[in-house]
Amino acid sequence: MNAIHWAHRVGALTTFLILTSVAYRARQLPALRIYGGIVLALLFLQVTLGIINVTGSLPLPVAVAHNGVAALLLAALVMLNFATRSPSTFGR
Repeated sequence: MNAIHWAHRVGALTTFLILTSVAYRARQLPALRIYGGIVLALLFLQVTLGIINVTGSLPLPVAVAHNGVAALLLAALVMLNFATRSPSTFGR
């Protein structure tokens, strides 16, 4: 296995731990609960697709889905970030 794969896995593990923490904390606040749930769902789907990619020797449809879910996860995080900054979220 080459260095790129290992770097991706280390980065993925770090990202997983951080985003799990962020999503869990968001789920503690009623105004952000839905965003936290979306992030968690997409995160676990992303990990599942990554595992399928490794065990299946990168089947193209799964690799494309892995990239697509990454984009959706980024969009969900942008929405969560926006919601934390929005005055209407917390009644400011």
